[in-house]
Amino acid sequence: MFRNLGLFAADPCPDESCHRPNCLFLHGGPSRGSVPSSRNGVSSTKSASAAAHASGVSGIKRRAEVHAQDSMKRTKENGRALPTPASSTRQGAPSIPTNIKLSPQPWADRQKALQTLYTQFTKLYAQISTTHPDLASQSALSQESEISSSSPTLSAYKTAIHHSAVSISRRPPPDSVPHPSIGTVRESREAHLAAEKAAAGRLTRDKVSRYCLPLDDFVDWGYPDPKDQTLVQGGGEDPDGEGSTQTCDRCKVPFVVSSENLQARFGECRYHYGRTAPARVEGRRKWIYSCCGKERGEAGCEDGVHVFSHKEDGADAMLAKRQGFRTVNQVAEEVGSEKIARGAFVEVVGMDCEMIYTTAGLSLGRLTIIDEEGNTLLDEIVRQRVPVLDVNTRFSGLTKTELDGAVMELTAVRAAACMWIGPETIIAGHGLENDLRAMRLLHDKVIDTAILFPHDKGRPYRRALRDLVKEKLGYFIQDRTADFGHSSAEDAKATLEVLKWKVRDDAE
Repeated sequence: MFRNLGLFAADPCPDESCHRPNCLFLHGGPSRGSVPSSRNGVSSTKSASAAAHASGVSGIKRRAEVHAQDSMKRTKENGRALPTPASSTRQGAPSIPTNIKLSPQPWADRQKALQTLYTQFTKLYAQISTTHPDLASQSALSQESEISSSSPTLSAYKTAIHHSAVSISRRPPPDSVPHPSIGTVRESREAHLAAEKAAAGRLTRDKVSRYCLPLDDFVDWGYPDPKDQTLVQGGGEDPDGEGSTQTCDRCKVPFVVSSENLQARFGECRYHYGRTAPARVEGRRKWIYSCCGKERGEAGCEDGVHVFSHKEDGADAMLAKRQGFRTVNQVAEEVGSEKIARGAFVEVVGMDCEMIYTTAGLSLGRLTIIDEEGNTLLDEIVRQRVPVLDVNTRFSGLTKTELDGAVMELTAVRAAACMWIGPETIIAGHGLENDLRAMRLLHDKVIDTAILFPHDKGRPYRRALRDLVKEKLGYFIQDRTADFGHSSAEDAKATLEVLKWKVRDDAE
């Protein structure tokens, strides 16, 4: 049976002087047809038996070693180890791994298909082959493996290989890495779609200027009026609210502003930090706080000190007395910026501020500015000139230690912001009126996503940024506010991403 099938015909005979007339193994020496003489018949027979026994033992050992190696390989495969990497050189095509699992396609057909793909990838990557010599082999192997695993029959496999080769030959040659033309057909298609999506959503002044808030609506939406010249005249006459009577922002109780004995006074204000929302409890409609589940009107669940902000009529004039407003041009002139003459400013930026409470009211604690690609242009914590009442960590994400380590005061941070923000720069944000007011900056080109995506109930209601991001982009932000506060960089990026979605949606 073995002789007819030729199972060992390619293996060299283990016996150096084999005298078996019909040996199963390969022999490269002279003919074995001579028959030993009768005079040495007994000894020849014994030596032949010994040789056969040695040959059998040697063969068994060799097959045992091979079996052990195969067993180790199978163990690695069952343990999800990667298959043996295919050999590849710059002079020839790669080879299909020999230890891959069974597939509907014969190995010879797969190797031929791999050669076809490798030829097309080599032509495609001609400009980058010097710096990335193995890229054609890697792409060909990935493409072939992808087609093999998704083709149920040999005919479908060959058709898919042909279509892929044609598709690869029609790609624009890449001149750098990464590039949308690099990779398998699926990877290249996804990269091109991503590039087209990014280009369609790219934020330029021409694309987004139509979303800017009209100047006539600034006052209605609570923005500081850029046309009010009284806000830029002087400023700083009354920098502190010490000794004045204000109404607490949290518990709505009147109090006298003081920075003394803050630690001992902790607990003078009991309040709810959450918002109220309608809910039906025991068949009745009630307004429930999101922070503790209590009904509206019940005692607060959080302790703190009294804080305030200027929200009354004429609040901007009072803020100007604390510290004066400035336009972008004025800031640039004060710092002697040459960018105004050259117009070297960013076209569109995203901005977000984190607020804290001081004896001057609601004050700027942190300023973050990013460009439309998501790069951080400025991220600075503001050093306060007046005593701090509450760092507001739950919402600002800042700590007292971070504030104590701040270097730049408000005027310096504002000047740094105007190194990127010019007179024609469009600032995008969510609820920007408080940010501009805290910066004491007057600017007439703003996009407020809280206004761009109006609330169902209309003004003055506004949608939360996290709700817009969840609805339009499909992911969550501000998910751990109770522990770590907002991230100004995350909020600024999310605002620009929502604006990009708006640009793409309107273009369709």
